[in-house]
Amino acid sequence: MTWPTQMIDLDKLKPHPRNYREHPADQLAHIIASIEQHGIYRNIVVAEDYTILAGHGVVEALRQMGRVEAPVLKLNIAADTPAALKVLTGDNALGGLAQVDDRMFTELLKDIKDLDTLLGTGYDEMMLANLVFVTRTEEEVRDRNEAAEWAGAGMPDYENAALPHKLVISFRSEADRARYVDQTGLRVDQKTKTWSTRWPWTDREDLSSLRFEASSNK
Repeated sequence: MTWPTQMIDLDKLKPHPRNYREHPADQLAHIIASIEQHGIYRNIVVAEDYTILAGHGVVEALRQMGRVEAPVLKLNIAADTPAALKVLTGDNALGGLAQVDDRMFTELLKDIKDLDTLLGTGYDEMMLANLVFVTRTEEEVRDRNEAAEWAGAGMPDYENAALPHKLVISFRSEADRARYVDQTGLRVDQKTKTWSTRWPWTDREDLSSLRFEASSNK
């Protein structure tokens, strides 16, 4: 059974109280770019009381864009039922069960970057460089810096120049690290196992200030 979408005021939509995903500014920037270029092609799904089950990020992006309504798929189920919770989790998790050819995906992203911009894909040039590095053999890519050059990130400021000076700070816990970043007002690029930043700060588009640190292990 299917239900047609209907245009609903965004003011009627409310986040699910058990939504466990946050949507940081960089993700919302990608969603906004995608909407501006293609329109809304990802479903916003709500329960019978207009609680969002899928599409929290899309709704937030639309609000930031100043939109007042959106096409919504309304299901005739209560927000706290198992059926609704399956939509909430399935929208986030089902895609992770797919098998991905990372090497092919890398080539696809590079084609997009060469012809347009990666904004709207969920990736940036440094993320693409990382993907290049882990999907290529040593015969194809010697190190991360060569991977970045292949991905088009480039590091011209470091050609024939010394490596940048670094300060490494260790923390006892993730909470301590997060508190330090919050208290110092540091802006952080990617919050993976190792967080990174630069001083003075440069936006991600200014990739000339970035260089990967050499490592003995790939």
